[in-house]
Amino acid sequence: MQNNLKKILCLILLILAPIVVRSQEDYIVNQVKFLQKSNASFFGMNQLNRVGVLFNSLKINDQSNMDNKYAFGSIAFQDKNFSIGFDVNSFKINDIGLTNSLVNLSYIYKIQLSNYTYFLPGVTLGLGSSSINVENLIFADQLNMSTGFISTESIDPLAPLITDINFFDLGASFIIHNEFYMLGLSLKHLNKPNISFNKEVPYTKPIRISLQAGYEFDINPFERGFLPQYSYLYTFLNLVKYGEALYIGLNEEFQLGEFSVGFTQQTGSVNSFSLNNFGMTVGLALENFDFGLHYNFSNQKVGKVFSPSLFELSIIFDFSIYRRNNRGIYKKLQIDNYY
Repeated sequence: MQNNLKKILCLILLILAPIVVRSQEDYIVNQVKFLQKSNASFFGMNQLNRVGVLFNSLKINDQSNMDNKYAFGSIAFQDKNFSIGFDVNSFKINDIGLTNSLVNLSYIYKIQLSNYTYFLPGVTLGLGSSSINVENLIFADQLNMSTGFISTESIDPLAPLITDINFFDLGASFIIHNEFYMLGLSLKHLNKPNISFNKEVPYTKPIRISLQAGYEFDINPFERGFLPQYSYLYTFLNLVKYGEALYIGLNEEFQLGEFSVGFTQQTGSVNSFSLNNFGMTVGLALENFDFGLHYNFSNQKVGKVFSPSLFELSIIFDFSIYRRNNRGIYKKLQIDNYY
């Protein structure tokens, strides 16, 4: 009986898979440290050479987790005024054997608008793939409603039509920023790639449009002794329109010298479906390393809100030879490396 319940759970997860794939695509909550997930032009901000990795685990229910792995890198060609960035995102749901991967390569050009303001347009080419273990799926002809048993074999004509997915993905982006504010626009899936497991029934990704805005405050301009000399508050807004869905993400991070503490809030709607969550982030910057830890609190109300708990761990390494001598200035918005 327990095995039957597990198989039925797999069937339910398969039905939810398209929704999961669409929402998980950028389900990295700590966007302040990984701004390029919302807008690829951030790879070129301040022309830094960096690499980073992130792992998070989203708890769907008591039996199922969705594990996400993310890595990125950026290299700046300052003499040529452009940067190259790449990132790899992969997540997996073990119960149904669903694996989704996306590799992106981005080109970002630097244009100086004034003494302190810069314009960073970018283009992105992605290669994605998805696969699912058909042996973990349950088809209608395998269900015996009178006995409650599930057959191990299926003659459903749909079964052999389920194949792996490979697709190209195109995107464009830009940001305008100085030392205090940032504005950005990102367009993803411009070619509307087909991500259907059954090629006879196409399912294309809609164009994803997102707007970003950020502002950084100096919260200790008079160098009061109760705060570190370099203390900042960075606020970030990400507004996303994706097909019928609308998402709003807010981040507030206090940078207190090498330590940081932040808060995240996300809300959204898919027709009448709403999602709301709240999380907390702590970070530590040690010379060229930046460590981050995030936890998203579960918030579930039947018929109204479904927000699973999420644990996130990240490490970023900056190759800049000046990072060790930054004298505690850990601002998010900087322009010193452009010169």
